Amino acid sequence: MKKKMLFIYNPMAGKEQIKNKLSDIIQVLCGGGFEVTIFATQGKGDATDIVIERGEEFDYVVCSGGDGTMNEVASGLMSLERRPICGYIPAGTVNDFASSLKIPKVMKKAAKLIVDGSVFQCDMGQFNDRYFTYVSGFGAFTEVSYQTPQEWKNTLGKAAYFIEALKHIPDIKTHHMKITYDGNTIEDNFILGLVSNSVSVAGYKAYSKMAIMMDDGLFEALFIKEIRNPLELQATLNALMSKKFDTERIFRFSSSEITIASDDDVQWTLDGEDGGVCREVTMKNHQYALPILCDKQVSKNVSQRYLQAGNRGNIN
Repeated sequence: MKKKMLFIYNPMAGKEQIKNKLSDIIQVLCGGGFEVTIFATQGKGDATDIVIERGEEFDYVVCSGGDGTMNEVASGLMSLERRPICGYIPAGTVNDFASSLKIPKVMKKAAKLIVDGSVFQCDMGQFNDRYFTYVSGFGAFTEVSYQTPQEWKNTLGKAAYFIEALKHIPDIKTHHMKITYDGNTIEDNFILGLVSNSVSVAGYKAYSKMAIMMDDGLFEALFIKEIRNPLELQATLNALMSKKFDTERIFRFSSSEITIASDDDVQWTLDGEDGGVCREVTMKNHQYALPILCDKQVSKNVSQRYLQAGNRGNIN
């Protein structure tokens, strides 16, 4: 009996490249023994809605689009009692989530991975009553992901994000926050925060790949405190470039649950999309929540990496 698959794709993602690749992708999937039902999204939220409505009818739910499309599909799956196996064929501009799981950027190769790959039980993040697959964040350098015009992304790729970010440097807003995790509390002024389950955010690989596991039940949190003078700015930039977070302006830790209270409204992003404005946020890590197909080597090395890393708590 053929395995039933719901294939969801965003025709507008990236450079609309899937329009010329759809036939090849479906041929690979059908050749792999899948009975494929195709759904093209028409607008925001469509992918989540179709997964909630029909997801349990299928053995597999595969999506093609950017990280925003992947977020919608994963969010829909989190609402299901029986979750089908998920697959991802990246077609966006940056595709951090796919990069972290070594999912090929070439769409036909990613389709073959759906047929031949291993199931990896990936963590999912909850942000109040919403979900994210790899990052939630605030600050000027996270807001650019949804402020950057789509035509810039299509033409310039990753560079578009940084061009837009440069425009916001004079407007970086400071937020006074109280951050609580694992019985610890820090209160200070912050200009940027990232809570992630990924080795890559906006194309920037903030951590050593061997230090990050996407199924350990822990978030990696990185916050940048208020920059008060040019020397502090240079020290912070040096730390980010070298990935040696040895400046007092950067606060970093790992935790399965984080609560953040701010004195003012904070604009957040979830997987590069608009996450809304919040003053109070609770983030929880749902371990092994998303069964997703990925490179066999990623799945094979999970337990080995966990043993090598040991017990990671506060890694400041």
